[in-house]
Amino acid sequence: MGIVNDLENKVRDYLAGDYEVTETQTIPSVDNVPFGKNAKKMQLCAYCIDLRKSSELLTVHQKQTSGKIHKAFLAVASKVVLENGGEIRSFNGDGLLAFWPAYYKNQITTAVKAAMITKWFLDIRLSPLFERYEKIDFGIGIDWGDVYIVRAGIPRDTNNNDLVFIGKCVNFATAIANQAHEPYHVEISKVTYDNLENRIYGVSNGEKVDMWKDGAVEWKDENHITKITSWYTKLE
Repeated sequence: MGIVNDLENKVRDYLAGDYEVTETQTIPSVDNVPFGKNAKKMQLCAYCIDLRKSSELLTVHQKQTSGKIHKAFLAVASKVVLENGGEIRSFNGDGLLAFWPAYYKNQITTAVKAAMITKWFLDIRLSPLFERYEKIDFGIGIDWGDVYIVRAGIPRDTNNNDLVFIGKCVNFATAIANQAHEPYHVEISKVTYDNLENRIYGVSNGEKVDMWKDGAVEWKDENHITKITSWYTKLE
């Protein structure tokens, strides 16, 4: 009965009373957030990338080939995030979740820049390599806002505890990424668009144009306005 009493006591403790919330402007590591009723709070830009129809890869290709595609896809997504100052906090097999601090417009803009670079790599530069097996489709969703960060799992067991990021922007970015697809691989919330420092306008046929179009995502049984783009950022 030890596990019964242990879990009942933990649940009673976690659900009772208030948590001690500490404001921070630096994305914490696991070691920076203690167990118990403690949480960090900060403004974050949530960035989610998801591989479209990943389950179908297993039925179309051998498991080894599917694994190659997944690994190559995540290698590109990870490298671009890290090269642009983002911090990866979870992988889910066919995608990842990353964060940037979001106290200034340039931080939010950098997350969008990373998305547009990733679009270029996966859809343009490296697409011929993927097409040896199959042309991939993917979606990138971005939103920002207040996030609470708590440490969950089993104490003193490094393989079975991690940080959990709780906030509307995390869920909304994931919902956007789950629906975004070619040619509009990059989709962002309206509040993200409204806080861009640049990467709003481009030049087409010698004229200045808005790179973004109106989009929409269904979330919590409601339609929410988003902004979508087929533009990308090329690296030399």
